[in-house]
Amino acid sequence: MFMGDEPDDLRGRDDAVAALYHRHRDELVRLAIGLTGDAGLAEEIVQEAFAQLLARWTLLRDRQAAPGYLRKIVVNGARAGWRRRQRRDLLAHLLGSAAQTEDPDVAQASTLLAALDQLPIGKRSCLLLRYYADLSEAETAQVLGVSAGTVKSQTAKGLRQLHRLLEPTRTEVR
Repeated sequence: MFMGDEPDDLRGRDDAVAALYHRHRDELVRLAIGLTGDAGLAEEIVQEAFAQLLARWTLLRDRQAAPGYLRKIVVNGARAGWRRRQRRDLLAHLLGSAAQTEDPDVAQASTLLAALDQLPIGKRSCLLLRYYADLSEAETAQVLGVSAGTVKSQTAKGLRQLHRLLEPTRTEVR
């Protein structure tokens, strides 16, 4: 088969995935950065998600579900943890850079990333999908493959834990 002689279904698939890429790539990269703390790794995870979608396009029963499928692949890619050390190194670098900068937004974002990094991946995933990706409890549950009740409880627990981590250290006055 020569270039340009692709069957119509492959061209349709390629066009559909390209449109999804342009519409959702940045959102997925931001989600992956939030989950991993590593921009380079986030890019790799998102590229892998689109490659998997492209390879499995014909198996998708509902093409409208493709964005949710992509989010699920990104979350699972981040869960793999096979590059945890690189993520920690980047976070240490970000915190060092934030300490040297006078920009309070950069310092605040670095502090938040450091606190999120201390949460278990399940709670971190729930928080990022609910509040960063702005998904409903049901959508988050579908992406993570858990019940809506689990999302609700993990989100609440994650928020409490995050609040404790971000709470300024208080010294008791006697």
